[in-house]
Parts: sequence; structure tokens; C-alpha cells
Amino acid sequence: MEKMATVIRDTDQDELLKKAAKALCGGLRGVLAERGRAVLGVPGGRSVARIFGVMREERLDWGRVHVFLVDERLVPVDHPDSNFRLLREHLVDPLAREGRTPPNAHPFPGDAPDPERAAREYGRALADLGSRFDVVLLSSGEDGHVASLFPDHHSVLDARHGFLVMDDAPKPPPGRMSASASLVRACGVGVLLFTGRAKAAAFARFMDPSTPVSSCPAKLVLRMESPFVFTDLE
Repeated sequence: MEKMATVIRDTDQDELLKKAAKALCGGLRGVLAERGRAVLGVPGGRSVARIFGVMREERLDWGRVHVFLVDERLVPVDHPDSNFRLLREHLVDPLAREGRTPPNAHPFPGDAPDPERAAREYGRALADLGSRFDVVLLSSGEDGHVASLFPDHHSVLDARHGFLVMDDAPKPPPGRMSASASLVRACGVGVLLFTGRAKAAAFARFMDPSTPVSSCPAKLVLRMESPFVFTDLE
């Protein structure tokens, strides 16, 4: 059942991303207070790197936070295109350099010889922590995709709960790992970004009640317990 998302608008993108970062940290604090540990799901991207920069400034017990990737390119973890590399360079390593305990970051081995097996093992690692993200950050693409779940593509239609891999992603590179639609919508607190004028059409589809999730995977956030949308679009 879809919920009404809280939509936060700010035409100043820097301020918008600060607000998104604070919402993520607020969600994590709530989970930590309730259960003592929290699982955060994150994607890659320039806006995400900027959010990590703000999150580092927040007072948070990062040592009790586990971070998983909601998607990853099938490349080595030190490859320039690796989402894990972005997480490490903009959150994990800076916290360690500051003498603070970084989060427990879980890399996905994108260069594993058997990606399907690697995805199952990644799912088992998450299962040990509750089989879901407590808090997740998502960023919509121009087509309305989130993670590597693409509109009208088998990725968003796959019924498995966990992580899946594909070799035919519509957006390059074709080889990708992604959290499944079931795993994404099971999240507690969801923070979804629509930033930049190129995302205007995707945001319009997201706001259209008649658009199905299969045609706009970003709408998976509306199945979460507490969905928030941050946009610099009017």
C-alpha cells in the first residue's frame, strides 16, 4: 500500500542535500536508540558524495552502523566507477582520519568470478542484520530508476528479496548488482532525491498516482514506513 511521502523542496541544492543528510542521520539515531545498531543502504553519485560530507559532521555513533550498497557496478572495489570506492573515500576513510570510528562498510565484490553467488552472499550478510535496510538513501535517475531497478525492465519485476545481478542494464555499464524491489520497499526510513532539471519528467511521473511502480521504480519509496522526498524542482 502506497503512503504519502513528505516532500521537502529547496531550490538551493546545497541546502537541500544538507537537509537530506540530516534526515538520514535522524533516522539512524532513532534506530540506534531503539535497537542498538542500524543498517543504512546507499547508492553512488555526486550528490551522494556531497551528502556523505554533511553526514560526517553529524554527531552519530558510526561504529554501530552497517552500510550496504543498494547497487554496484560489476567492477573491482577500487575502480573509479565503484560505488563502494565513493563510500570509502567520502565517508569511511575521512572518519578514520579524524580519529572517529567509521561505519561497518560492506563492499560488494563486483569483480567476483560468480556474481550471482556473490549477490547471494551479500544477501546473507544483510540477513544476519535483519534482512532489510533500516534507513536508505536513493537517487532517482532521469528515467525514474533507483538503485539499478529500471523502468519496465526485468530488474524491477524480479520477485526475489535480496540482491540481484544483471548483464543488460539499460544504462551503462550493463553489468550491475542491485537491491531487489522487495528489499527496497521493505525499508523503514526512505530518503529519495530528485535533483536537477533533467529529473523533472521523472518527478512528474513519481507524483502521478496513475503511474505504476514498474514504470517509475522511484515510487518504491512510497511502500516504505517513512518516505521522504527531497527535490530542488518546483
